Amino acid sequence: MFKIAIDGYMGSGKSTLAKGLCEKLGRDFKMLDTGAIFRAIAYAYYVTYGENIEEAKAKELVFTKKIEVKFIDDKQNVFVEKENVTPYIRTEVISQMASKISVYPFVREKYLLIAKDFAQKYNCVMEGRDIGSVVMPDADVKIFLTANENTRAMRRFEEAKSRGQNVEFKDVLSDLRERDKRDSTREIAPLKPCEDSIIVDNSDMNLEETIDFCYDLIKEKFNKETVSIAIDGYVCSGKSTIAKELARRLKFNFFDTGAVYRGIACAFKYLGLDENKINEKYIEKFASQIYVDIKFIKNLEHVYVNGVDHTKDLRRDEISVLSAKISPFVCIREKVLKIQRDFAKTHNVVMEGRDIGSEVLPDADFKFFTTADETVRAKRRFEQYLERGEDVTYEKVLEELRDRDYKDIHRDHGAVRMMPDAHLIDTTNQTLDESVDECLNIILKKKKLKIYK
Repeated sequence: MFKIAIDGYMGSGKSTLAKGLCEKLGRDFKMLDTGAIFRAIAYAYYVTYGENIEEAKAKELVFTKKIEVKFIDDKQNVFVEKENVTPYIRTEVISQMASKISVYPFVREKYLLIAKDFAQKYNCVMEGRDIGSVVMPDADVKIFLTANENTRAMRRFEEAKSRGQNVEFKDVLSDLRERDKRDSTREIAPLKPCEDSIIVDNSDMNLEETIDFCYDLIKEKFNKETVSIAIDGYVCSGKSTIAKELARRLKFNFFDTGAVYRGIACAFKYLGLDENKINEKYIEKFASQIYVDIKFIKNLEHVYVNGVDHTKDLRRDEISVLSAKISPFVCIREKVLKIQRDFAKTHNVVMEGRDIGSEVLPDADFKFFTTADETVRAKRRFEQYLERGEDVTYEKVLEELRDRDYKDIHRDHGAVRMMPDAHLIDTTNQTLDESVDECLNIILKKKKLKIYK
């Protein structure tokens, strides 16, 4: 999914900008007004307990009230339990209460779950005060919107007057200064631009000019060309080794899909769920409660689930076994498929597997299918077993490989097959370097890319 984060000061026009951008970007994009979530919580508190906020009461309310975001006629509405509170959350009282109640960690945890889940489902535009830093640190475009305080106060003043409220400009300016100070100095997620934010000062821009300016920034990023390479093939044909070396030589990201499945299995363990209860409904509920982020740190793929980095545990034997139990479920496969495709949209990437070119990246720029004589592949697997000190025979390994080939070819989902537009790489009589060079020669005939030693 393509993610756009808009942060900035009150009265800078974040909500209006987000709405305008969504309209220009089309129906594929959804806007999440994150402030509306805090306002809904504040409103629920206000009608239950009044204006004076107490932490214990706020905590009880957050844990007992169901907060949902729904789209009605393509417009966001916020529900508390079954009540649509959207018409009641834009008053100045609720605005001030939302700023105060949002400082509590349990309130922000509730909001983060809603927002992060939203970002996993949609091409989205989000606006708030910590979108680029906390909610979507991997956003494709981060905009920090600002304007001088007098301009912002006048906008708030005119907005209040248009709603028939009896306010004085000096009071609006005073409230704005107080809000700026509170938002900028709070301990949890203070308001500030990220290092990679684009700061847009719209003091001298009207609404249309601000939207057009930011739309051009997004369009430039959205249209930035990326290259995707899909490598499929038979077991022990060298696809993983070739994929990793290609990624290294091109300085692309090598996306390890298996690591994502194992990261999800780690989260299953981390949450203390029961393997004995694994069934379709149990896994569907689990899948709905997790969000997965992939980050590359010093060229190493890190798998974050609900904000927890599980990378160090991915290779544990028990995690591999659990991953094999979880991965066949449709809801898990669809979640991983979405992660793979989203990543390829915004990164130069090499992916390998059995169905990358056919299912995951059918529009990949380059597709390779690796193969080798079954006796050669069996010998490679046999030597791997011997290196690990396992007591096996070559005949047994060859039998297992033939059985694996049959299952991979005939499986219902993700079957091994060579696509018509894929290049066949036969590694039977080639070294690793020769196979990689063959792939690079094919790539360089179509793309002018820099190759690294």
